[in-house]
Amino acid sequence: MSDNIDDILENDPIADDHTETRDSSGTSINRDKEADQPDDTEVPERSVPSGVTEPSDDEFGHVVASEEIHVSRRDYQVNTFVRTEDRDDIRLGDYVQIPYPDDDSELFAVTDTLRYEPYTDLDDKSDAHNQISAYADLDESEYVQIAELEPLAILHDVGTDDVESGIVNRIPKPNSPARLARSEDCLRTGLNIPGDGIFAGWLSVGGDAMTVDGEKFPYYLSNPGIDRETGEIEDGEPAVFRHALVAGSTGKGKTHFTKNVLRQFVSEKRYPIRHHDTGEEQQRRLNLVIIDPENEYWEMGKDNSAIANDEVIERTLRRHGVKHGGVDNLEVFVPQVAGTNAPSTTESRELSIPFEVVRGRPDLLMPYQPTEITRGAIIDCIDAYFSSFDEQGGYRDRGVSRPTYEDFLAFLTEHDDENSRLRAENDIGGGTWGAVQRRVDRGTFHDVFDEGTDFLPDISDEVFREGQVTVIPTSHINGSKDSLTVLSLLSYIIENKIDDYQVDPAVRNTPLLVAVDEAHNYFSSADSLREEYILRRARAAVKQGRKYKLGLCLITQNPDDVDDDVIKQINTNIFLGLKSEVVDDVSSIPSEFAKDLPNFGKGQAVVKAPDVEAVEVTGLPYCLTKHGN
Repeated sequence: MSDNIDDILENDPIADDHTETRDSSGTSINRDKEADQPDDTEVPERSVPSGVTEPSDDEFGHVVASEEIHVSRRDYQVNTFVRTEDRDDIRLGDYVQIPYPDDDSELFAVTDTLRYEPYTDLDDKSDAHNQISAYADLDESEYVQIAELEPLAILHDVGTDDVESGIVNRIPKPNSPARLARSEDCLRTGLNIPGDGIFAGWLSVGGDAMTVDGEKFPYYLSNPGIDRETGEIEDGEPAVFRHALVAGSTGKGKTHFTKNVLRQFVSEKRYPIRHHDTGEEQQRRLNLVIIDPENEYWEMGKDNSAIANDEVIERTLRRHGVKHGGVDNLEVFVPQVAGTNAPSTTESRELSIPFEVVRGRPDLLMPYQPTEITRGAIIDCIDAYFSSFDEQGGYRDRGVSRPTYEDFLAFLTEHDDENSRLRAENDIGGGTWGAVQRRVDRGTFHDVFDEGTDFLPDISDEVFREGQVTVIPTSHINGSKDSLTVLSLLSYIIENKIDDYQVDPAVRNTPLLVAVDEAHNYFSSADSLREEYILRRARAAVKQGRKYKLGLCLITQNPDDVDDDVIKQINTNIFLGLKSEVVDDVSSIPSEFAKDLPNFGKGQAVVKAPDVEAVEVTGLPYCLTKHGN
């Protein structure tokens, strides 16, 4: 082996045939020695005009002309050279603009890949390179950095107050300068992010919030409603009624993030809704209902003292229209269930689930998979019981003010004889009758139905009052009692929203956003008729919610367990850090972020909103209301 680098180079045929110089950017240029001699046949140099007269502050390189450049309906290849001094400033996910030389249009793209490649013939796949590296440290100056871009849009009238976005149908010119997108108008237009609405965090790259003119860039969800001055309906659809999913593993800030987003829906904003009886179009505020199995959301009624005592944070939030502080109009309704103790909250009211919610919803009494014969007999018995409360029901009046579960069992006892009208008319034999009685007489039903005195239908105008946040904690309920309570509430809301017969006007005539924490417990694949029933209603709700002003917000650490048909209808998806095995099973996760999600830090998220490019955002490091956990 040679004793020094000069010996190595002297004996290396590749090095012997070439000399190396560097251009003004520091790029090495390899030339054959013979090429240094004048040659009458040499091709003269030609200049390629750039799109700007002098580099801008955010310019980092140019479109690579030595590689193919193409844009098609199927794929693309637009690569840019990254100047040596800018290499540390370029990251995956950075947004880039490339001007077209003939007008005020620019290609808007995102950095999809970063790579190094050698620019010398003496690459690192040779014995000579290995020997050299043993004597001298070889750094990145031996390589060029290339940024591969994914075109997103063409921006027109760049530099004006009316930037417009169009499809990518033009190819950028070779050697055109590339610069980081740092214009608010261009970023909002290129990504189609609204200029106001529901604040969800700061637009970010690699966990760091982007800044434009020294300010963090706020990301909003679309939320048009009624113009306060003119009373006219604003353009666009509110994201709230196109449903939302917030998913994140434990410890990734899911509840904190969700509270901050939900806090933004508490406002004087009004939405148009058609009155069920009169057909008249009304303007009403949103009612936010939160199913709270961890007893955390009642805290939204209190201030976060850390914010209230920090003027800098206060000014920043006001400047970006971020609502904060405890919700004044917040009510807590605690479901009454026998054998449980009410959770510790602020002031609360009782909420009773009446047996009458079963009317028209017989599957609520079927947390199992009975035979078709038994199922039919149970439905016949339920229908017969409730008909005794109708004027022309045909059965003897029950002598009670309203249907109850205990009275329903008494009704069945009265028809224990096989010759009774109920059994004769519905052909219920002895074996089936015994199965019915075993199925409907359960401790869970005794404990949940008719406990307390504030029955849901009686206080619905207080539970679903416009402009109010209604928190329903269920942390004191477990197992089958929890399932029956929550599914009864959800079925009551959904059916009174989307059905047309005998609906509750308080539900039907109020814009509703129903947030369900631990949603995987209630919207997973069905193992019983009751679960099948609620999934059918949930699928109908997510399809028709926009029409009836009903939005569902599902909050979960296990999005892979939520029913696929429900997930597919959700238009706003927020993914915080998730385990890799979960990411692999959730098809709605944007593919370009799938590998990064398992490594996301607390509060770091991917947001895919309707008609908006999937982007990374970073949530606020503090909660906008009290958050004790």
